[in-house]
Amino acid sequence: MNTAPSLHDLQTDFARWMLGEHGLSLPEAVAGNGLAPAARLQIYQNIIFNNLTAALRTDYPAVLKLVGEDFFETAAARYIRGYPSRSGNLQDYGAAFAEFLAAMPEAATLPYLSDVARLEWARQESYLAADAAPLDAAALASLPEDQHARLCLTLHPSLRLVESAHPIWDIWKFCQETAPRRLNLSGEGQALMVWREASQLAMQPVAGGQRKFVAALLCGTPLAAAHKSAVDADPDFDLTACLHWLFSIRLVTGCSFA
Repeated sequence: MNTAPSLHDLQTDFARWMLGEHGLSLPEAVAGNGLAPAARLQIYQNIIFNNLTAALRTDYPAVLKLVGEDFFETAAARYIRGYPSRSGNLQDYGAAFAEFLAAMPEAATLPYLSDVARLEWARQESYLAADAAPLDAAALASLPEDQHARLCLTLHPSLRLVESAHPIWDIWKFCQETAPRRLNLSGEGQALMVWREASQLAMQPVAGGQRKFVAALLCGTPLAAAHKSAVDADPDFDLTACLHWLFSIRLVTGCSFA
């Protein structure tokens, strides 16, 4: 005697069918009501793929411009099958798209593409990050000198640092242009800071000691060790000037001691 599938089995088969496993017997459990069961299921699958593809297009406009509509649609369809959504919030979807593009055989001739995707996801994370009040630089003025070595600075929750062996700042700016021109990939690797100012995103390239210093602070490295890392990369690194800059753009939000 046939046993009706459990709710869990139905839900599992439905999810698998939505992602393209059409060899399942799921249509046998669907009432068509004037429409073939498989066609009714196809409606739901189309909605899911359309919504998730639209989310990817919103999060990755530069990638879309670089590869074109057809390539992007193909990549999105594969990504959706391989990385099903785990959240009810579409803003969470697409976190692994850069990783996916890095492994996509057809993207092998575009080695910079996954880094551009990492930058775009950093912008997404930055925009949605929590807020925090800036720290007044005067709060550090009274610290005893013997505590400076253990001092750790907390940077704004929206701050992201994206480092690449490719000129991703130049590539991203190219993608914002409307006038057609040839993309120049001859530049050196670049690193970008991304953060949120009020409700707007800000980006700035960083290099040398500044880049090393910010990267160290983001990892929770004490100020003295972060300073050493910066000087090792750039003997001319100016700690005072860099700290003044970080405080001036309100990116220092707290301090603690290691």
